[in-house]
Amino acid sequence: MPIISNEPAPVAAFPTIIVGAATGPTGPAGGPTGPTGPTGTSFTGPTGSAAVGPAGPTGPTGSGAFTGPTGPRGLTGPPGFGQTGPIGLSGVTGPTGSDGPTGAPGTAAATGATGPTGFAGAVGGAGPTGPAGTASNTGATGPLGTGPTGPNSSAIVVTVDGVGAVLTLGVKGYVEVPFNGALSQVDMVADRSGSCVIDLWKCTYSQFDAGATHPVVGDKITASTPPTISSSTKSTDSTLSGWTTALAAGDVIAFNVVSVTAIQRVTVTLKYNR
Repeated sequence: MPIISNEPAPVAAFPTIIVGAATGPTGPAGGPTGPTGPTGTSFTGPTGSAAVGPAGPTGPTGSGAFTGPTGPRGLTGPPGFGQTGPIGLSGVTGPTGSDGPTGAPGTAAATGATGPTGFAGAVGGAGPTGPAGTASNTGATGPLGTGPTGPNSSAIVVTVDGVGAVLTLGVKGYVEVPFNGALSQVDMVADRSGSCVIDLWKCTYSQFDAGATHPVVGDKITASTPPTISSSTKSTDSTLSGWTTALAAGDVIAFNVVSVTAIQRVTVTLKYNR
């Protein structure tokens, strides 16, 4: 590669000589000063290139008005190297080639025939039965709870109503006993002050035929002290003297008005213990 220098070509330097006119001799004392000689013309040589090497040593000073000659020019420095030029542009990439054809699929290998099933191995004998586990202990039975005793009294309530008129005599209705028990008290309340006697007849459920044969006066259970109001509006009897007090579930009781004065409506309550 050629070497390109950035330094300018060397220019020859010439010594500069200044010629001056000699000063005239001094006139005799007291005489006029002689005329001054003309000023010499100085010539300046061309300036050397800036690329000139280092200046040589200064020559000795000339005597008198003359300037000594300029020293020799220094050596020219080594040539410089030019800058490397820029890298050229890359060439254009060529087009991509088309894909080649796909190869034909390979032939699948044939599956071999399944081999025969091997013989089943012999069944092993049953292992010994393990020992029976120990039964867990049954906890103690808790105490038997006893609930509170339910109410042991019941009541049969019957109202005989004359519908605005004084009660008439005779059987006014029948009531079936729901539970086994024993009569303990009889109460009567009326709609006004007066007198009233009501007798009670009782038969079994199987005997009952609405008074054709049962219950009738022969089935009376009140002896000689039937429920009675005497010139009052109420009465109560818990003695039940001579009464047949036992009751069985299904028994039928008839309410028979024996006598009455002024009272138009009366309620009879038979209390009994189960």
